[in-house]
Amino acid sequence: MNSLVEMKKVRKTFGAVEVLKDFNLQLQEGERVVIIGPSGSGKSTVLRCINQLEPIQSGCIHFAGEPVTRQTDLCALRMQIGMVFQRFNLFPHKTALENVTEAPMVVKGISRATAEQEALRLLAKVGLSDKTANYPRELSGGQQQRVAIARALAMNPKIMLFDEPTSALDPELVGEVLLTMKELAEDGMTMVVVTHEMSFAREVADRVIFMDQGMIVEQGSPVEVFERPRHERTKAFLKRIHH
Repeated sequence: MNSLVEMKKVRKTFGAVEVLKDFNLQLQEGERVVIIGPSGSGKSTVLRCINQLEPIQSGCIHFAGEPVTRQTDLCALRMQIGMVFQRFNLFPHKTALENVTEAPMVVKGISRATAEQEALRLLAKVGLSDKTANYPRELSGGQQQRVAIARALAMNPKIMLFDEPTSALDPELVGEVLLTMKELAEDGMTMVVVTHEMSFAREVADRVIFMDQGMIVEQGSPVEVFERPRHERTKAFLKRIHH
C-alpha cells in the first residue's frame, strides 16, 4: 500500500504557542485513522495542515507522493481532499442539490446535467433523496451535515477529513451522521476523523491516535489503545472520558 499522506517533523505555531511539535504521521490509502485527545492538543490543526488551510513553520508534508510546498497548486490539492467541518458551512440560499453540484460545476467545469446526476446519487447515499429541493434552514443539523458530506464527496476526493463532524449536533442527531461515515469507511474511503465519539473510533478505525500537547502520545489498533493503553496520559484521558 502506498502512503497517501506523509507528515515529517511538522512544526506549527500560532504566535508563541507551539501547536504541533515535530509531528510525524503516515497514512496509507484505504486506511481509517481516528485522532482522539483533549481539547487544544492539536488534533484539528493536523487536518488543517494536510489540506494547507494552515501553513506549517517547518518540516514537510507529502500528498500522494508529491511534496506540498509554497509552489503547490492549492486548488488542485484541495480537489483531492474532502473536508467536513464542525459547522456545516452550506450556502443558505441554495438547495441541498445546488449545494452539492456547485463545486463540481464551478471548479471542475462539469456540466449541470452530469453534476446533478452525481449529486442525486450522493444525496441518496447519505439518505437524503427526499430533501434535494430543501434549503439548509429546512433541514435538521444532522441532515445539513450529511449534505456537507455529500458535497465533499462530489469532488471525488482521494481522502476525507472529518473535523469533529458531530460536535455541533444535538445528541439524537449524532447517530445518523456517524452511520453515513461508517458506510463511507465500508466503501474503502481513506479517512482521518477527529472526534470525541469513542464508540465510532472502536468500531471503524484501523488505527487510533491519541494526541496531547501537539504530539502523538500513543497509537495502535482500537483494542490496543482502548483496552491496553501503555502511556499514563492515555490511561488518564480514557478514564476521564469513561467517567
